[in-house]
Amino acid sequence: MSGRTAAGALLLASVLVLFPLAASGAPPVRQVGVSIDAGQARITSGLRDVFSAEVRDKLRSGLPTRVLIQVTLERQGRKKAVTYWARNVEVTYDLWEENFSIVIEDDRGRRRARVASVEEAVGIASTLWRVPVAGTAGLEPGLYRLRVLAETNPVSMEMVENIRRWLARSSTGGSGSASAESRTNFFGSFVGVFVDRRIGEADKSVAFVSQWFELGKR
Repeated sequence: MSGRTAAGALLLASVLVLFPLAASGAPPVRQVGVSIDAGQARITSGLRDVFSAEVRDKLRSGLPTRVLIQVTLERQGRKKAVTYWARNVEVTYDLWEENFSIVIEDDRGRRRARVASVEEAVGIASTLWRVPVAGTAGLEPGLYRLRVLAETNPVSMEMVENIRRWLARSSTGGSGSASAESRTNFFGSFVGVFVDRRIGEADKSVAFVSQWFELGKR
């Protein structure tokens, strides 16, 4: 088996561990916006419920609040996911400036924002707006859905740092098929360390699947 094939197989085998809902009954379904554009599946969804009242209370403490969002694409009738995407967000209240500094990291690079209110900070940190999360080139025609896991302050910093490594490697300035393949291969190469089997021990976790949608012609 080639290194590329082995990495892909490891990635697919690991996703069931990362998103255990697939093996433990029907997951909750949430209607999200899905559009296909330029070979990418894009998601639009609000994840404000990942900010519980307790998490919101911590936002003005001056300590960083981390939001980790992970998305996989899966095909109907298959148990394994076919793509993976992640975003890491850090929100910190500046006690001197009395505003919130927000750092967003995903495969499009690192961006920064600064806002005055809790609601603005929550909105930026938890909103996905037409975000490209899965390359569709080469996928078999059929019905697909997105599986989403969002967490605030995940318990494993090792997992977070490995995700940041993956994001740094995958920030190529674009989402073409070549970069998507390299991102998948790199993820597969260290997924044994990356996967956190203590999902649910974050301050707040939100997990769901989207509605089914069709890709290609059958």
